[in-house]
Amino acid sequence: MSREEMLSRFEELDAGRVLGDLDAEESAEWSELSRVLGVAGDASLDLLAAEFEATLSRDSAPALPPGLAERLCPVVEMPREVPQVPEKSKVVIGPWLGWAAAACLLGLLLIRGGTGEKAPLTADARREALLQQEAGLKGIPFVGTPGDYIKAGGEVVWSDQRQEGYMTLTGIPANDPGRHQYQLWIVDPDRDALPVDGGVFDIPAGQDTVVIPIDSKLAVRKPAAFVITREKPGGVVKSAQEVVVAIASL
Repeated sequence: MSREEMLSRFEELDAGRVLGDLDAEESAEWSELSRVLGVAGDASLDLLAAEFEATLSRDSAPALPPGLAERLCPVVEMPREVPQVPEKSKVVIGPWLGWAAAACLLGLLLIRGGTGEKAPLTADARREALLQQEAGLKGIPFVGTPGDYIKAGGEVVWSDQRQEGYMTLTGIPANDPGRHQYQLWIVDPDRDALPVDGGVFDIPAGQDTVVIPIDSKLAVRKPAAFVITREKPGGVVKSAQEVVVAIASL
């Protein structure tokens, strides 16, 4: 068996591993191929499976989430209501994830086989994965400021170890990127008197809740507060904090 054939077989077994459908012989084969090829399981498959588990646990109806349907259906070219798994994929679907996970993994396998690219994970999926990997993380609530942003809310989760975090925001008015944008500042007194730039972002119109990944420009070890301001397009290096939108304090 060539290396390319072994890699192809490993990917098939890895999909089955994520679904929990490998028997003892297949698990041994997966371990041996992992050793021979010097590769590990694909973390993106685990994250996608976690995304579906979270989605299915929240939703009672067994329907594919609309955003995910748009992402997968053009790739797999099949009806959204009844996804089919072709025989060549050799993925056996376990009852714990159902056909939704099958559609997800099928889309990923076809993308990898056709273009070499992987389906991007949403910010919400990456946030869920972070919370699963670090069970002790707790959300810090945002509080809006008086005036136009009194209804602003949501929460922020941040991992010092991974230097990764996400804001789940509600009640913040949509912005016109040509006029102004929102910017996050991370206050870490042990690091510097000036707050750290956490990234510039927009709030799309018509969305009640948005998940924004934090783009910290510097390492932050002991954040004391997260502050959202409204700035000029592209953000600023140092904020005058003329318009403070919301604050999350530890």
